[in-house]
Amino acid sequence: MNDSAPESRSSQQFFDNLSPRYTRMIRRVVPRYEEMLWALLYYLPEDFAPKRILELGCGTGNLSALLIRKYPQAELTLVDISREQLNACRERFPGNDRLHFLQSDFRELPTRAGHYDLVVSSIAIHHLPDPDKAELFKHIYQQLKHGGLCAYSDQFGGSTPDLYAKHMQRWEEWARQQEVPQEEWDTWMEHQRESDFHAPLPEQMRWLQEAGFTSIDSPWRYLLWTVIQARKG
Repeated sequence: MNDSAPESRSSQQFFDNLSPRYTRMIRRVVPRYEEMLWALLYYLPEDFAPKRILELGCGTGNLSALLIRKYPQAELTLVDISREQLNACRERFPGNDRLHFLQSDFRELPTRAGHYDLVVSSIAIHHLPDPDKAELFKHIYQQLKHGGLCAYSDQFGGSTPDLYAKHMQRWEEWARQQEVPQEEWDTWMEHQRESDFHAPLPEQMRWLQEAGFTSIDSPWRYLLWTVIQARKG
């Protein structure tokens, strides 16, 4: 795993420390979190039956649980940079021999060309600087079979500074309505300043297209949080 990148070390430490409280906190801090995960899977084709799935940034297994339920016969490789998060995810699904766990920076994933039918991620890719996002999309394209899908939800920037500022303002207003403690909010914002890179939606679609993806669409969006789906071939 790459320990040289400061944003990697920061993210790993943040999520290691957060692991015992992550599942509870993410639902409280992220607006429409459950709806976002629902949209991520709902817009996959009805007749799509992936045999091998790669999840980038599994955390404590919130999206993983939905994938296991939707595709019970699939083999899942669950990746996270945080050892504590990965252990929590492993403990959540004991005895499931269809799950494989890998602690890794996304930039150091092993190459298994044409191996996966589906690559998914939820609120994780934004931790990579923008040039690394573009490279990751190329790597995901290589990993997928012909006709395979990449579907991810994440935090995105606005196309203008004003739009982005309004997204951030509305997010903070929402957090106040949920009575998120000030200390908890400040912790999230400090982590965001150190480790988050919110690229705009048009930029990410362009990087996906340059990687070779087609049928690129965004079926769901709320404030910073956006779902994207793209197909190989």
